[in-house]
Amino acid sequence: MSRAPVRALLAVAMGVSPGFLAATTVLHAQDAPTALARAERAYRATNTLTAEFAQILVNPMLGDPEVTQGVLFLDPPERFAMRWTQPEGERVVADGVWLWAFAPSSVPDQVIRQPIPRYGPSSPELIGQFVSRPLDRYDARYVGAETVEGEVTDVVHLVPKRDDMPFRDAEIAIARSDGMLRRIKVTEASGQRRTLVFANLRVNASIPATELRFDVPDGVRVVTP
Repeated sequence: MSRAPVRALLAVAMGVSPGFLAATTVLHAQDAPTALARAERAYRATNTLTAEFAQILVNPMLGDPEVTQGVLFLDPPERFAMRWTQPEGERVVADGVWLWAFAPSSVPDQVIRQPIPRYGPSSPELIGQFVSRPLDRYDARYVGAETVEGEVTDVVHLVPKRDDMPFRDAEIAIARSDGMLRRIKVTEASGQRRTLVFANLRVNASIPATELRFDVPDGVRVVTP
């Protein structure tokens, strides 16, 4: 069936004219800059962010998705942490000098220490890399409206204009209520797909200093690649 009859049927069901529906479709198709501008304004007003997260990793080579969850602490531009509750005890911490990655469920006797990345899922710019000057950095396309964690969001697809980003493309869900991101999806350079979903956001609340610091446990060796 062609698009015109489908549009006509939808218009009848909605009680509007086909022309009105066509105009509305065009309007939404042009809405990426507006949604991104709302997200950029919200991010500029954010000094700190705390949120619960769920992470889904899909590796085409490994099969079933890996689902984990925890709490995100964001204090850009230099400090950031993710503390997992499932699996319990795992942490990623950017303390302003180093990025620490500790996974005691798989490697309990070592922690990885490396320079803090500018971009990517372990960067203090986890949010900023998508919403700071987004139209300079990405080709953007409006995908549509979607409810994420009870929030109506505008979903925007992003393709980096530069080759140095650690992902091929991204999709962000921007809440209409406050401009904050409720979901990030990225396809990484390896082909792995990573999704982060955020809930119970707290903006500009104080973050305990211990969350943004990593103290090496006794018996754990530090590995610097």
